[in-house]
Amino acid sequence: MNSYQGKIRTLRIAAIQVESQHGQIETNHAHATPLIEEAVHNGAEMVVLPELFACGYVPNKTIWDYAEPKEGRTVTWLRETSSRLGIYLGAGLVEVEGTDLFNDFVMTTPGGKVAGRARKANAEACCFRRGRGNHIINTDIGKIGVGICADNHFSAFPKLMQANFVDLMLMPHAWPTLYRTSGLASEEDMLRMEKEMIGFAPLYASLLGVPAVFVNAVGTMGRMPGLVGKLMNPGLFRLQGLSRIVDLDGTLKGALGKKEGVLVSEVTLDPSRKQHKKPKDYGGWLHPGSALLRKVIMPLDLAWSIVYYRFNLERRKKAMHISSLA
Repeated sequence: MNSYQGKIRTLRIAAIQVESQHGQIETNHAHATPLIEEAVHNGAEMVVLPELFACGYVPNKTIWDYAEPKEGRTVTWLRETSSRLGIYLGAGLVEVEGTDLFNDFVMTTPGGKVAGRARKANAEACCFRRGRGNHIINTDIGKIGVGICADNHFSAFPKLMQANFVDLMLMPHAWPTLYRTSGLASEEDMLRMEKEMIGFAPLYASLLGVPAVFVNAVGTMGRMPGLVGKLMNPGLFRLQGLSRIVDLDGTLKGALGKKEGVLVSEVTLDPSRKQHKKPKDYGGWLHPGSALLRKVIMPLDLAWSIVYYRFNLERRKKAMHISSLA
């Protein structure tokens, strides 16, 4: 593949909407491999898997058991698969650095090298170290912006992508949304969440003037501790996909439903059409929401989660053990 020189070019990109089995890393690799091969058979040059694809979305301390060193099983699999198929390949996993664990997204090149990794800044604070977010991966295709789930939801994030003049926006998610109603959750709530979800890729495309790929997992989520976890009952919330690929002008190039699937679409990279539109700001968020949730419940939950993670000796011991295996 020729080095990107800032010229107009097209790119065939794939979003793999997959269900990961909790903690079954090799099983998840094996399950995704034929889906990746299908995407490549359909011309994909870049393939993107969801947030925490390697181990599934388990937002509690159990996920520490599924962490990997930087050159662990998943990175090895990514390198080997991308080299064998001659593609860029990216996926989410838990990685260890020192005594800390991170929600990372790693991309490998057609030559089987690590192009770079993005790190979720607004990660689940009871599980991961926050505040070390890196969101740019440089490739021969161009400068790729990576927003991992919650990072995309804050108004400062598209401004960061604009400041870095990204050429393509990837948005790997494990976004639980309502799939059934209850006394506190209505049909209207379900529709609102779905509308927000399907609106993120076109929103970013309109703000940045670059293609955007929203790839979300499907399947069950693990139980989350804390106040927010009580609201996000796995009996009411699950990962529901709705992945989509949007071109630089906001045109929907393809979309998936709520089951596993492979989406391959061609998008255009054109540096002359990049935008720097000012995003809307709802108290720091890109979309409106409950003031009680955002100003009271979430800050309290975040404060508790940070303390829980920071002083957890079990976390430190597990991270140090995994680091020693590198």
